[in-house]
Amino acid sequence: MAFTLSALELDLNSVERLIEYLDVPQEPPAIIETKRAPAYWPSSSSNTDLLVVENLEVKYAPELPSVINDVSFSLKAGERIGLLGRTGSGKSTLATSLMRFVEPTNGRITIDGIDISTIGVYDLRSKITFIPQDATLFSGTLRENLDPFGDHSDGECTEALRRVRMFADDTPPTQSIRPSRTPSRASSMHSEHFSTATTNIDSKPSISLDAQVSAGGTNFSQGQRQLIAMARALIRRSPIIIFDEATSSIDFETDSIIQATIREEFSGSLLLTDYDRLIILDKGKVEKHIVEFDTPWNLIQKEDGVFRSMCMKTGTFSELEDAAKAASLTQSLQT
Repeated sequence: MAFTLSALELDLNSVERLIEYLDVPQEPPAIIETKRAPAYWPSSSSNTDLLVVENLEVKYAPELPSVINDVSFSLKAGERIGLLGRTGSGKSTLATSLMRFVEPTNGRITIDGIDISTIGVYDLRSKITFIPQDATLFSGTLRENLDPFGDHSDGECTEALRRVRMFADDTPPTQSIRPSRTPSRASSMHSEHFSTATTNIDSKPSISLDAQVSAGGTNFSQGQRQLIAMARALIRRSPIIIFDEATSSIDFETDSIIQATIREEFSGSLLLTDYDRLIILDKGKVEKHIVEFDTPWNLIQKEDGVFRSMCMKTGTFSELEDAAKAASLTQSLQT
């Protein structure tokens, strides 16, 4: 009798788990047929603000305190915005809110005049590229990671890899011009010689679109995974690109390559990274989480400023000040 009761209790535990899974909150619909965004959305040619955040508040659960609170700002197309702050200040939360991975408790986010909460998440996420700190690749070929839906030709994929410096300048381009998920035959002779776990980006081994990618991209170095993610962004031509500390886990040499690629290749996109202006967030501010929003040069000159304090603690304040001044001069000459 006792054994029967124990077995029944275990079976009911399984039923309890199933009921809990049925009550898990579901993600918003991928497509809302009555609220489809126009094909040209978002348009970078508009003179109005491309991205507008109004009184944004985000909680991860109703009973928990706000992660970010009363955040408001507006950004134009083509701007390069740095999102900075101490650990726990809400940088990643703000970035993921733009993709609707978390829904706002209050306020709203508008992209090119459309409230993103009113459209399907597919229509939103297909127009935004998010490059995380640890870029993830999937099992399959390199081409399938760059263009999983076969919307682009082998030539476009190869050119994107060349532009992010994954290919040497003398790498012969592939000749295929038709969109296909079939791996490139022109470069297949290189795949068997592909060296796994390569860590030196400048060595530029023989990599083809047929090169196999292991689960999580572990046969590529951290820097190479970041470059592949950037090549994917180039192919997609996203109007908005978000870098969530994308270069914080790699060496200085690879970081220099990635920073050069960002400057040269994404001039037409709104970038949430580190250039024209900086958004400084800080935790512990009940009223607002944005404490500073200006150019690096203006912020580094601000006495008792949060950004200036962060720069002072690095031990390289003079170098950062010179870099901010040079960037300010360059920007003034361009305008």
